Amino acid sequence: MAKLHNLAYDYAPAPEEEAVVDREIKQKKNTDTANKFFSLRFVVLCALVCGLLCVMIYGKVQISDLSAEQTRLQTELTELRNGNTSLESELAQKTSMTKIEEYAKSEGLVKLDRSQIEYVEVDSDAVASVVETKDRSIFVRIKNWFVSKLEYFGL
Repeated sequence: MAKLHNLAYDYAPAPEEEAVVDREIKQKKNTDTANKFFSLRFVVLCALVCGLLCVMIYGKVQISDLSAEQTRLQTELTELRNGNTSLESELAQKTSMTKIEEYAKSEGLVKLDRSQIEYVEVDSDAVASVVETKDRSIFVRIKNWFVSKLEYFGL
């Protein structure tokens, strides 16, 4: 408040008034800084949102490409299975007994009759024997010993 001296008014601000003015100036500076910080946060937030949108769009494009590739491969698999079925039926037709008999007759082959069959009798006492050589290694002797034991036990 102003002080009165000799009926003259002192226009110099009182110390309390100066403190109020200083506080108002500081508050105004703080709000300017807060507005700048808010603007910076807003820009960063917008950039993050745009980045996330780009990532989501890229993911959707990748999913679309993969599903188109899957559809193409499914179609190709179906065609290959159909081709495999037709080839299997063609193979079955070519290897049937009637086709084989027709091919044999066209080549001049005939069925075997009973007069062409010959039976050979083998004497059951005939046994092959191994001729031993003198210069066998120790490993061959061990192997032969094991083989003879296995034959003895019927294995």
